[in-house]
Amino acid sequence: MTCEVTLSQRSARPLTSRRGTRRRAAAVLVAVLAVTLALGVTSTRAAAQGAPTRNQPGPYDIALFNTPQAPDARGTARLISAESPFGIAVTTDGRARYDALLTISGLPAPSSLGHYTAYVAWEVSPDLTVWTRLGTVQNGTSTVGTAELNKFLLVITAEATADDNAHAGPTVLHGTSPSGWLQSFLSHPLFRGVY
Repeated sequence: MTCEVTLSQRSARPLTSRRGTRRRAAAVLVAVLAVTLALGVTSTRAAAQGAPTRNQPGPYDIALFNTPQAPDARGTARLISAESPFGIAVTTDGRARYDALLTISGLPAPSSLGHYTAYVAWEVSPDLTVWTRLGTVQNGTSTVGTAELNKFLLVITAEATADDNAHAGPTVLHGTSPSGWLQSFLSHPLFRGVY
């Protein structure tokens, strides 16, 4: 026995299953959009009503880590675009400029670490060759000078005077700029077998 299928029967089956698949896909898409919209409205209302939201670090935040010299010190820094009449502040060669807003707690009195009177924030190149003074900091919130390197370390040290332009005292807090984490270690000499 042979089974004969006409041309109209062959094309009718796939067309019916395609229509059903399309309808199901459209229904799923509508459901996903409805849930997404409902969640967005709910979270927006909660934020507008002063409900607590998650305080997670963002792409412009730097975690500051303590050292043995100040084991109770804690801190964070947020990079804020420096003032500019053009909206985004950049250097003459096109690097972004950021003011650092530091929130610090647990710093001991500088004199408890030796002959020091102030804490100073520094922008430091990743290879530690360039140290640029940003400003003095203390427990609480401080906005210090403008960071202009693409990748940098943020280092807080105890210094003999608040006006020191060269670092000499011990490091109490340190962190890495977000762009500093974007590093291809394949270019490092250690991974090329140079050492």
